[in-house]
Amino acid sequence: MAMQFSEEDREKLKKDKSAIYQKRSDKVGKEELANLSGKGKWQHFVDYYLKAAVAVVLVLCLIVGGVIHTFMNRKMCALYIAIQKDIIAEEQIPFVQEAIAQYLELNTDREEVTIDISCSDRQLQTYFYAGTADILITDEESFQKWGQAEYFYAPEKYKEVAFYEEYDEALRYRSKYVTGEDVLNDTEREAKEAAAGDVTEYTCGLYLTDSKKYRQIGGAIEKPVLGISVTTKHLPEAEAFVKYMLDNSKELSLDSFEQ
Repeated sequence: MAMQFSEEDREKLKKDKSAIYQKRSDKVGKEELANLSGKGKWQHFVDYYLKAAVAVVLVLCLIVGGVIHTFMNRKMCALYIAIQKDIIAEEQIPFVQEAIAQYLELNTDREEVTIDISCSDRQLQTYFYAGTADILITDEESFQKWGQAEYFYAPEKYKEVAFYEEYDEALRYRSKYVTGEDVLNDTEREAKEAAAGDVTEYTCGLYLTDSKKYRQIGGAIEKPVLGISVTTKHLPEAEAFVKYMLDNSKELSLDSFEQ
C-alpha cells in the first residue's frame, strides 16, 4: 500500500536538508567516486559497468575472430585470365582453373587461378589499371585496341618477355602504338580509328591459333590472341601459362569434366 502524505508533510519534506531527500547531482557522484579507495572504485566498476564491458569485449572478439578466419581461409589469386569474345562452357571453367593450377604447381590450399569469361571492356580496363588481370585472350579486332594503347608487354620494350621471340613469326601479333597526342592530331578520324604517329610495330601478343589446349577448353575464336598485361603482379606465372598454352606436347588434363 502506498504511503500518503498531507500537504503539511510535503512542505516539511521540501524544506528538509537531509541527504536522503536531496537529488544526487553528477558533481556529487563524481566527488564521491573520487574519494573512494582503490578497492571501492573496483567494486563500483563491478557493480555498474563490468557486465557491459564483458559484453563489448565478447562482441569485439567475435568480430575480430570472424575477420581473421575469413582472411586466413581466403585463397590468393596467383593468375587472373580474362577471355573475351568467345563462348566457353561455364561449367568447364573450374576444371580448367584446377588443371592450370596443378601445372603451375600452386599451393591450392592458399592459391588459385581465376578465369573470367564475362568481364566487360570497362571492367577489364579497371582490372588492367589495378593490376588485377594478368592475361587477356580475345579476337584480333578486340585485341588491337588494347595493343595500340600499350596495355601489354612487348619484347621490343621489355626484356621480361624476350621469350616471345622464340616463337615463329607467324605466331607474333604486332601493333603500332597510338598515343594520346596521335588522337588529338588526327582530326580526320574518330579517336578509336586514329592513326599512329610512329610506324614502329611492337610484338604485344601471341596467336593461340594452333594451341590444342585452347581448342580443348572450348575456344572457338578463329584467331585468338593472348597478351600479358604490363601491370601484372604475377609475371612468372603468366609467362609459364603462355608457354604452356603454346606447348602442344603437354596435354591439359580435364578428366573430371570429361567424365
